[in-house]
Amino acid sequence: MTGNASLRTSDRAWLVARARHWQRPLVAVLFAVPLATVQAQNAARARVVPAHVVHVFHSLMTTTAQLHDEGWGTVHMASALNTDPSAR
Repeated sequence: MTGNASLRTSDRAWLVARARHWQRPLVAVLFAVPLATVQAQNAARARVVPAHVVHVFHSLMTTTAQLHDEGWGTVHMASALNTDPSAR
């Protein structure tokens, strides 16, 4: 499973199955970051990801309703209020 596995429904289903198997709580955190913010952060990286890849991955983001439908018991929505890394 790769680092972007949580973007694919089939991979999340595997995670749900594993959590249920081990009787662990199903908790998801959904980061609501606008595409423009992601693109700006990507442009500032030392190793820039191709723009089309960023766009495709961002388009795969799910919703809280979809995560609940998949079996996630708790879904936390985290927004990017402060995306300036120097402010941390």
